[in-house]
Amino acid sequence: MLCGGAQRRRFQLGTHTLAFCDACRIGQLAPLPSGEELAALYASPAYFSGSDRLGYADYVHDAPQLTRTFHRKLALLLRHGAVEDLLEIGCGPGYFLRAARAAGVPRVVGVDRNPWAVEAARRDGLDVCIGSIDALPPQPRFDAAVMLDVLEHVPEPVPFLRAVRARLRPGGRLLIMTPNLASWLARVSGPRWVSLKVPEHVLYYTPHSIRRVLADAGFAVRTLRPTGQYVTLAFLLDRVARVAPALGRPLAALVRALRRERAVVYVSNGSIDVVAQILPSDV
Repeated sequence: MLCGGAQRRRFQLGTHTLAFCDACRIGQLAPLPSGEELAALYASPAYFSGSDRLGYADYVHDAPQLTRTFHRKLALLLRHGAVEDLLEIGCGPGYFLRAARAAGVPRVVGVDRNPWAVEAARRDGLDVCIGSIDALPPQPRFDAAVMLDVLEHVPEPVPFLRAVRARLRPGGRLLIMTPNLASWLARVSGPRWVSLKVPEHVLYYTPHSIRRVLADAGFAVRTLRPTGQYVTLAFLLDRVARVAPALGRPLAALVRALRRERAVVYVSNGSIDVVAQILPSDV
């Protein structure tokens, strides 16, 4: 989709195919879901408390681990300079925004397509509205924007990222986390990779393709690295069991016997963190 080159089938995922271009190194779901289908999915009350085959199994239950993860990602963003005004796209119930506010960021704003998530964030006093980047007025602009597990949901990433850039001040930064189709976890898991979520994940990036998409949108990559997250052992072993049942199930039984299900560890999640900045020519 980036270079116009031929695509080949990477995986068959039920009624969908994951196609891959060897030239631009990006994966694309085919057929793509309609905008109406995606809008209904994201607005569902079960998106944050259903099955993580779609959305999240229990976002509120995992809040402590998510918050620790988000503090770690915020630290990565702040290594590139202080932030006075921060926008999060796809903010959910606002855990990252709360972390930023606790770290001293003076102004935090969020958008999300899920009404339950927006209401939960507003109850905590956060400035959050329903929608996406187009729900925001052109002014005022922000020092930084954050998109965690968002870009893989966007069918047309370059126009979307250009709209994000238009909401940033000169020299503004962008923090992205997205699944990495070239990660060791993706290669080992094959079609059982937990990030192969049909139909909500429509594009699958590699380091090569994320750099290209960002450059086309007017950003230069400053940091790109494999990333992970804090999870409980119960969460981790459930994911292991999906890929390797013969290994995951006995390990899960052992952890339950030892009553260590709630122990927290930091593990690779097969994604990448990217910090990008508006190109100097656009400043």
